[in-house]
Amino acid sequence: MNEKQLKKLTRLQLLELLILQTEESERLQKQLDDLKLKKEVETIQISNLGSIAEASMQIANVFNATQQAADLYLEAAKKQADTIVAEAKAKAEEIIRKAAEEKA
Repeated sequence: MNEKQLKKLTRLQLLELLILQTEESERLQKQLDDLKLKKEVETIQISNLGSIAEASMQIANVFNATQQAADLYLEAAKKQADTIVAEAKAKAEEIIRKAAEEKA
């Protein structure tokens, strides 16, 4: 609506137009507020996702470290078992040798 058309309107028409514009302004402000709130919620959700991802990575790192420790422990236990078996075999062979010598 141009200036010439506005000048031809009555006070009542101008008032109605003002009311309509005010209602539209309020509607748009509410829409803006809703969008701001939605954005804030999404930002928080994204932040939480980042926190969850970081926690997942930390847990994965803990699991990896635990697995490495378990592997090292198992390797050490196998070495110790091999040493015990070798010593037992050596003792058994020594006992068998001595028994054979006493028998002869």
